[in-house]
Amino acid sequence: MDHPPIDDDPLSSNLPDAIEQQQRQVVRSLLFTVCCFMPVILLALVHRSGFTPLAGVVATACIFVLALWVPFQLGRTRLVAHWLICGLLATSTLALYHEGTVRSAAVLAMMAAVIMAGTFLPKSSLAAVGVYCIAVLGAFNWMEQQGVLGSQLQPVTWVVWVIQAGVIAAVLVSMFYGRHRLIEAYHSQAQSLLKAQVAQEGLHASENRFKTLFRNNPAACMVQSVEARVVIDANDAFLALTGYRRDEVQGQIPPPLWADASEHRTFRNALKQHGEVRAMRARGLRKDGSFIEVQVSAELLAEGFERLLIVMVLDVTAEVASRAALEAAKERFSTAFSFSPLGTLIRRTRDGLYLEANEANEQVLGYRAEELLGQNSRDLKVWVTEEEHQAYTRKLVEHGEVLGHATRLYNRWGEPVHVKIWSRRIDLDGETCELIYSINVTEQQRREAMLMNVARGVSSKTGEAFFLSLAEHLAQGIGAEGVLIGELGPDGALDTLALLQDGDLQPNRSLALAHTALVGILAQEELVTIDARASQMVLNVPAVELDALQTLAGVALRDPDGTAIGLMAVVWRERRDPTPDVRALLTIFASRCNAELVRLRRDREIRRLQSTLEQRVAARTQQLEYLNRELESFSYSVSHDLKSPLRSMDGFTHMLREQMAGRLTQEDENLIARVQGAIARMNSLIVDLLALARVSQGRLQRMEVNLSDLAEDVTRHLFHTDAARPVEVSIEPGLMANCDAHMAHIVLENLLGNAWKYSRHQAPARIEMGMDAGGTARFYIRDNGAGFDMSRSDRLFKPFNRLHAASEFEGSGVGLATVRRIIERHGGEIVGRGEPGGGATFVFSFGSGTTG
Repeated sequence: MDHPPIDDDPLSSNLPDAIEQQQRQVVRSLLFTVCCFMPVILLALVHRSGFTPLAGVVATACIFVLALWVPFQLGRTRLVAHWLICGLLATSTLALYHEGTVRSAAVLAMMAAVIMAGTFLPKSSLAAVGVYCIAVLGAFNWMEQQGVLGSQLQPVTWVVWVIQAGVIAAVLVSMFYGRHRLIEAYHSQAQSLLKAQVAQEGLHASENRFKTLFRNNPAACMVQSVEARVVIDANDAFLALTGYRRDEVQGQIPPPLWADASEHRTFRNALKQHGEVRAMRARGLRKDGSFIEVQVSAELLAEGFERLLIVMVLDVTAEVASRAALEAAKERFSTAFSFSPLGTLIRRTRDGLYLEANEANEQVLGYRAEELLGQNSRDLKVWVTEEEHQAYTRKLVEHGEVLGHATRLYNRWGEPVHVKIWSRRIDLDGETCELIYSINVTEQQRREAMLMNVARGVSSKTGEAFFLSLAEHLAQGIGAEGVLIGELGPDGALDTLALLQDGDLQPNRSLALAHTALVGILAQEELVTIDARASQMVLNVPAVELDALQTLAGVALRDPDGTAIGLMAVVWRERRDPTPDVRALLTIFASRCNAELVRLRRDREIRRLQSTLEQRVAARTQQLEYLNRELESFSYSVSHDLKSPLRSMDGFTHMLREQMAGRLTQEDENLIARVQGAIARMNSLIVDLLALARVSQGRLQRMEVNLSDLAEDVTRHLFHTDAARPVEVSIEPGLMANCDAHMAHIVLENLLGNAWKYSRHQAPARIEMGMDAGGTARFYIRDNGAGFDMSRSDRLFKPFNRLHAASEFEGSGVGLATVRRIIERHGGEIVGRGEPGGGATFVFSFGSGTTG
């Protein structure tokens, strides 16, 4: 390791802390020494010569040195050292001047400054001090020789100066290089110590890492002494794997861990030959006797005179099981891939090469599996157009999968075929691939086109034309030589609706079914197929003059109640086992044929009914006219034959009262009053019956009627007849209805009159009319009167039924029946709700039709 460069400044902050502390101690010692000896020198000078200028210089120097303690205590060691050197130089220079000779003791003070400079100053400053001292001594030597200093001593020669200069130079050089070597040696020792510390720390760290890795290694680890054949240590993973406790392993002979002795021998031989074993698969034995699949690695290490065996064991039981499951899954996938009825491909996206292909691809495009492997779609030129290729690719890129994509591809022989493709992006071994399923739907589309052709051929036809068109298209679609569609007549014969033979339509006719093969078709619910050879019978199909018929297929046509009404049958000359597609076609067209036959029979019934409709309407009209005449006669009889005697009885009672005036007793008066009351009630009942009869006659004159105005008119009449009653009436304005105005007035007279009558015992009475929230054109009339029991509401609108006693409230019980008849004639409805003592509410509407 390289040590850092040596700093030229001995007081630089880059020096090691130890040297810096040592130099601080040196500066402290110098300050202390100078502070101790300066006063002694000053006293000696004063004692010798009194307080001379030289003594003043020494006194100033004492003060200066004492002042340097302040920055020293502040940690300015470098500054103090520099100023101390400068102070010694200045003091020695002044002392030489005042002594007047270079042989003065002040030269020793200058030499002390030079020594301190060699200790504390950098090379440039040290050279400057040396030059200064030599120059000053040279100058004073010259002045002393010239007598300028006024010295009493014999003048010196230049030899003294040369000696002084040499001594100064020698001291400076020796001090500088000695200091340099000292710092260099210190750095070298520090680097060596640092290297030793780093090595020691690395050794400890390595040992700690090894211990940590060994103890915390998830792999089972064991260290064994080869010579002693005992286990030195085993980690927790090893104990957990084998099921042993630490005291059963550590310091003991290794327990039996090999399930197979031959594997143990193989392990030991490999260890002897190579000194190591790498990832050996074996079967291990746990303490409880169970087996585990393991991977063993081991290595022999020499530690001094002892050999150690380090063993690492990995539990691969789950891995082995996973591999087995993966192999089984691969086998299943391979089986499913190979035997899939769909053409299956695995295509690498990077270059489009087919990596895998199954045999079903031959059914799609005609290519065998080996012809597809290593090829791509561009090489095989399977895409009919590049636009179709781009559309498929774009859909796959955008969605990551393509489901049921219909397109066209060229087969092996260059013929365009219709296919459907399902594909998805998958990842195989880090490569993006496509799993592609395809199926050839050319035949399916051909069948669909045939179906559409047949459907178009018969879709616009109805009635007998439909059956003729169906027979032609059906024979063409399934390749039948004969088609028979017929309807069962009342006599059990079959009336043909369509008869086709060898592609030609034949005239319709009536056929006898007895002793024919068609009888068996009518007895079955589903499609029936008869093979002449298998059934050992000759197919006798009337009206189909084909020789040697071999196959017959037919379906019975039935009414919704299950009754057979006809049949549809097809025949072939050769023996034919109808395919599922043919059976499906026959079933579909039989269903359509059945529906058309049912519709045709319904049309006939409708036409038959229509032909007799006018006769029935005329008869009904005559009946209604007769009933109206009878009703008018009844009304006249009621009006004339019943009311005339009542008028006579009423007149006679009035004459009796007038003639017997003053002679009638109170009992007589009561009897006459009772007779007159009965006459009045009978008259009112007759009036109500006539009103009920009249509302059932005549034609309604519907118009837009303002019910609010009609209700106001009715309530004004009620107030006029009973002005003393305090009744609160609230009628919502603008209530409009499409109805007969006269009939609507009768409805409101009855409903508002009832509300007025049955609320007479309430103070104040409240009557309200408005639009019901249950729907448009629905109105209500509500009161707070006597109400009624809803359990008896079924009697509410029946004539002559009353829910209150006649002594409590007058009335005939015909009013609400009249209201209901008017509402029903309008096509509306009316309902009543109430509770005893809680009032009643009637909700009604007039409908919207022209019921009359």
